[in-house]
Amino acid sequence: MKLKNPFRRNKTRADPVMLWLNGTDARDILCPEGYTPLSKNEEIRRCVFKIADLVSNMTIMLMENGENGDIRLKNELSKKIDIYPNNNMTRKNFIHKLVTDMILTGNAVAYPQIKNGLIDNLKILNADSLNFDEVGDSYQIRYRGTPYYPDEVLHFVLNPDDDYPFKGQGYTQLIKETVMNLLQANATKKGFLKSKWKPSMIISINSDAEELQDPEKRAKILGSYTKTTEIGEPWLIPAGEIDVKTIQPLTLNDLAIQDSITLDLKVIAAAIGVPGFMVGVGAFNKEEYNNFISTTIMSIAMILQQELSKKLLFSPTMYFKFNPKSLMQYDLGEKDEHVVKMVTTGMLSKNEGRAEFDYSPVDVDGMNDYTVLENYLKVSDLSKQKKLEQGGGNGG
Repeated sequence: MKLKNPFRRNKTRADPVMLWLNGTDARDILCPEGYTPLSKNEEIRRCVFKIADLVSNMTIMLMENGENGDIRLKNELSKKIDIYPNNNMTRKNFIHKLVTDMILTGNAVAYPQIKNGLIDNLKILNADSLNFDEVGDSYQIRYRGTPYYPDEVLHFVLNPDDDYPFKGQGYTQLIKETVMNLLQANATKKGFLKSKWKPSMIISINSDAEELQDPEKRAKILGSYTKTTEIGEPWLIPAGEIDVKTIQPLTLNDLAIQDSITLDLKVIAAAIGVPGFMVGVGAFNKEEYNNFISTTIMSIAMILQQELSKKLLFSPTMYFKFNPKSLMQYDLGEKDEHVVKMVTTGMLSKNEGRAEFDYSPVDVDGMNDYTVLENYLKVSDLSKQKKLEQGGGNGG
């Protein structure tokens, strides 16, 4: 028996006006010349891609509630979502694209395509072609003129809008002014470095102003001294006719442009939630990085895993979960000490301890047992120790 396809929909005629407005022709006509979208800004892309790269590195696990704790399921559904959710992309690129769209626009939408009652493909819809309309107590998503309801698609929302919480707003409003300042600073820096009005020497000569205004006469006067002199040979000039002065041109430090750029980078990184050292400002800090994983990265992962669980799973006891352990920064000594403690206290088996270091399991007696430090007894045999029995041992 096939599962009912919750994403099946009736065909609706696309609105030709909306179709044109979402196209590139309308954008070229309506946007002013020189307009650059936020997604094309180098500093913004650096922050966004760092977040998307880390989120997409996490394994997506299918979990099920159990009496003694939740367990991980490994089946075709878990493999589909974790390895190849999209027919043309692996999970790495699929999640990277979703996260990028979420941060830049506030919204990412994927349309589940069902085949024979099973998930065949999660198709990502172009974020630039999405529009969101309020319809009563719900809302409607328009994609290139075609309407979709929320239960027909996977809609991932970042930073809900104040007036329309069903759609996200990303970080655009938080960083718009800072980005404008950064663009102006970069333009000033670029123009300053290209400017020809930075002479290292000024020569004052006894001549008519009209002669100096003529480029040919000005070059002739300068050449009468410079072209007849060998490299390193001093000039011989009549006293009082020429006054030579050297000057120090302005630098970027004098204009404080670099300080302004550094400050703006810090503001952008802080607004998006990225540590400054990830955008080239400051030195690496392990505690700051791990906090970044636990907050910014896992907040976005939570949005993804909740929407996937809500729309793709029928069972009330199952859910999807992103695994952040591989992203955390540990010293090898710290990790080794932690795993040894977990094994010797019976929290992990020896094979599970090996798995923490990506070693294959060993099929040897005792490697899958949960033991404790004292004589490495099995956890189930702890109550059989003589010292715990009445009258057992010297102190009994």
